[in-house]
Amino acid sequence: MKKISILLFFTIFIFYNGKAQKTSDSIMSFSLQQALAYTLQNSPVIKNANLDLESAKKKIWETTAIGLPQVNSKLSYSYQLTIPSLETEFTSLTSLGTWMYGADQALAGLTSNPNFGHVPAPDPNQKVATEDQLRWGLTYDITASEIIFNGAYLVGLQTAKIYKQLSEVSITKSQDDAAEQVSNAYYLVLIAQENKTILDTTYSNTEKIFNYITKMNGEGLAEETDVDQIQLTLSTIKNTCDMLTRQIEVAKNLLKFQMGIDINKNIELTDNLNSLLGSANFAELTLKNFKAENNSDYKLMDTQEKLNGLNVKLQKSAFLPDIVAFYTHEENFNKNSFSFTPPNLIGLSMNIPIFGSGMKFSRVNQAKIALEKAKNSKEEVMLGLQATYSNARASYITAFNTYLTKKQNVQLAEKIHNKNLVKYKEGIIGSLDLTMSQNQYLQAQAEYFTSIIDLTSAKSKLEKLLK
Repeated sequence: MKKISILLFFTIFIFYNGKAQKTSDSIMSFSLQQALAYTLQNSPVIKNANLDLESAKKKIWETTAIGLPQVNSKLSYSYQLTIPSLETEFTSLTSLGTWMYGADQALAGLTSNPNFGHVPAPDPNQKVATEDQLRWGLTYDITASEIIFNGAYLVGLQTAKIYKQLSEVSITKSQDDAAEQVSNAYYLVLIAQENKTILDTTYSNTEKIFNYITKMNGEGLAEETDVDQIQLTLSTIKNTCDMLTRQIEVAKNLLKFQMGIDINKNIELTDNLNSLLGSANFAELTLKNFKAENNSDYKLMDTQEKLNGLNVKLQKSAFLPDIVAFYTHEENFNKNSFSFTPPNLIGLSMNIPIFGSGMKFSRVNQAKIALEKAKNSKEEVMLGLQATYSNARASYITAFNTYLTKKQNVQLAEKIHNKNLVKYKEGIIGSLDLTMSQNQYLQAQAEYFTSIIDLTSAKSKLEKLLK
């Protein structure tokens, strides 16, 4: 019976869309399927896994946006503490405009050459810029660019999609793990409750025997040792019942924690332990075909192999050129200053790798080795899952047969104890024989519930593999 307190860490995952039924404002009622469905909606672990998937979807768009047009702008202000002499001299050349106009007009009057007489008249209000006007500068530029070709970007798009698949597999694994923990706690509550029910009945029957022997001892028809022996057994059963009462509370708290329910809420379980462990489930599990490809561990390794394959492509892309198109517009707000940057510029840039002393080749080879290792690891997982399934199926069959045997043993031990009780009352056997039969019955109960623990563990392992 001590094994009743052992927490189970193997379970089944049954997807069911049913909702928890409230029997009152303070008690929530769950079948196993309802408990699993509730967990998928409320477990913090599952919620975080779903958020990881949403983050992966956003990552895909983030990566995609890298190859779309990018527009950036910049506003710059500057103040020159010292004006370069070259800039001052260049600015003073603007006074030549008046002289050039006069010379052009004079030449046009002296000759009939059509090349003269076209210089525009200077603005009489125009003044030569002062040093103070040349000190400050305010420019605004806007640049648009777009990737034409980039090998790393193309591989990045594929990697982002694989990363999303990895998150989806991780969700499945998180769901399996959470469902496993919930089922473990659910079974633990049912086992403790059934054990408590049987022991309560045993305690009640033993108490009747104790009262009967005590009465017989008072009449001088039974020895005091018989009374003490039964009282010792009664005390042991009482302590076990109290322990199971606490165990039920602990198991329920564990179940609420795994499901994401407030620890202060009250819950009750509606499933029957025997129906969950019946022959119909046994036949279904033992006849079902196993597919390692459906296992989340295998899917994780398969996804890892794909990521390693993309890493090989990424390293190879380092040999390819990068091509980017761009457009730039600059606006200068200080008309007195000079800028040699054209206001509008369009262009195409290409970065071509030429020689890297074998560094890129080394990275490609390392990526190929990592890919080969991932393939070997995936094959190892495949073989391991097949061996695990074979062992799990054999263990489940053995556990189920042991469960049936122990269940029958409990019935036989109870039958023997009841017959010995009648014989004791008729004076055919003594209290020692009665105590021995009762201890045998209690031992059969302990072995029966131990077999249930073994069976639920084996069942959980096999069912998880067969998903």
